Amino acid sequence: MDSASAELVGKINAMLYAALPIEGDVMAETRKAARAVFKAFAGPDFYPEVRTKDLTFPGPESEIPLRAYFNSEDKSQKVPLIVFYHGGGWALNGLDDYDGLLKSLSAQSGANIMSVAYRLAPEHPFPDALNDAQAALDYVIDNAADFGGDPNCVAVMGDSAGGNLAAVLAQSAENKNKLAAQFLLYPMLDVFNAHTVYPSRLAYGDGAHFLTRAAIDKSVEDYTGGDHDLDTPRISPLFTTSTDLLPPTYIMVGECDPLRDESRAYIDKLKASGVPAEMDCIPGAIHAFLSFGIMENVRGYRSQLAQQIQRRLNAS
Repeated sequence: MDSASAELVGKINAMLYAALPIEGDVMAETRKAARAVFKAFAGPDFYPEVRTKDLTFPGPESEIPLRAYFNSEDKSQKVPLIVFYHGGGWALNGLDDYDGLLKSLSAQSGANIMSVAYRLAPEHPFPDALNDAQAALDYVIDNAADFGGDPNCVAVMGDSAGGNLAAVLAQSAENKNKLAAQFLLYPMLDVFNAHTVYPSRLAYGDGAHFLTRAAIDKSVEDYTGGDHDLDTPRISPLFTTSTDLLPPTYIMVGECDPLRDESRAYIDKLKASGVPAEMDCIPGAIHAFLSFGIMENVRGYRSQLAQQIQRRLNAS
């Protein structure tokens, strides 16, 4: 790890250990601890000029919250739109945890971003989150003008478990020719294979680099309930055979992230299939690093990601 990441992981682990033992409603307390970590290390609001608007839209079973980030509110411009799905193992985190990251990306890329509060596991197991994610994408495309956006220039983006949702949506025949690009941030792409298949999981999943192998296992258990084949592409998108459906793809992942090697495997698969695909592996970075704006180097990586968005969506 780079020195800033090592210091950060030490502080995060100290916060989490101080919260132990967790009693009573374990999931509620775990979510509270996750929110506290993201809030503590989010960093200041560098882009207060980016306006946000909270709304809801009809989902498959109930109203789904959505937060819009407006780089531009001039509806005559028709800027690119990005539908964003947050991480947290399908069970943790929410809209507030991503304000700093998404304001930064919207301000620097020229895109308006719609962040989706999909239903969380284990209360809502697969495919509830995926169904909500699809409903959100449909809603944004159908109402692109209300978001000052171009319905023909919509991308999906997600980090970690949210990257899983974004990747699955991009593979769906339902979304063929609807997406201009997909941006996957340290995505969870393979929950079927044993950890031993990926050297990065063995090297960086022991707790010294933030995300652990045990946390990955717990996330998968919460999301699937053990009732589904984990090698189906709707759960493990690495196993897709529908690469002809995919839009141009960009992945950003940390060198010291347990999920690094499955990202490499996915990029290699897409490239071999002729999909325009590119990955940046950030030296010394940990899982979820883009959310921790308190680290100065992370601000530079956010700018790097924004440039990739701008290049692929012709934003300005």
